[in-house]
Amino acid sequence: MMAAHALPPSPTGEPAEADIARYVAGAESIDGLVAGGYLAGPDGDLVAPQLRAPQLRRALTQSVCHAVRPDVNDFYQEDGEPDDDWKQRRARTVRDHCAVCPVRAACTELALRDDDTVGIRGGLVPEELERRLLAEPDRIAAARAEDEHAASSQQARIDAAAAVQRLAGQYLGGSVPADKREKNRLAITEALQRRDELFADHRRNVGWTEAA
Repeated sequence: MMAAHALPPSPTGEPAEADIARYVAGAESIDGLVAGGYLAGPDGDLVAPQLRAPQLRRALTQSVCHAVRPDVNDFYQEDGEPDDDWKQRRARTVRDHCAVCPVRAACTELALRDDDTVGIRGGLVPEELERRLLAEPDRIAAARAEDEHAASSQQARIDAAAAVQRLAGQYLGGSVPADKREKNRLAITEALQRRDELFADHRRNVGWTEAA
């Protein structure tokens, strides 16, 4: 039996907000997070930073922008556009699209990780995004590093699973000499062990442990 994402104890006996956010991010699917309102508003500001970049991108498939396909130019200041006109126009964009979006916190978080501060993201205008980048450099750098590690780990798991399939294909066939079949069998055993170790590490890293 497996248990997922246990909340760690805290010195005060009450879990900290960040611990709760980490628990929610790990225990819920993206669909569940969106449906529960965990990627918008104050909750979103806590939960979205706990997600990896692919999860954030998946969440954006449930954004208002994805559903209604607004004019992309609404999110950017046009060349030569007076600042006052842009401020009025972007206020309408935030009101009509971002303010009602169920994944606006995910949109903002992904923009910060991608250093994308040119247009409106998650209801924040470029100046606000820049301030967030300046205010959270260490956290954002750590999140980017975790994204890179997660991506490389995922590729390693894919490669390990592919190696098992490739070696299994080489093993099959009655025309393969006995000594070659034995060599292939040992290679498959090693590949299976490597694959299983990588997947076990992944389960531990995302919060799954053996239940006591």
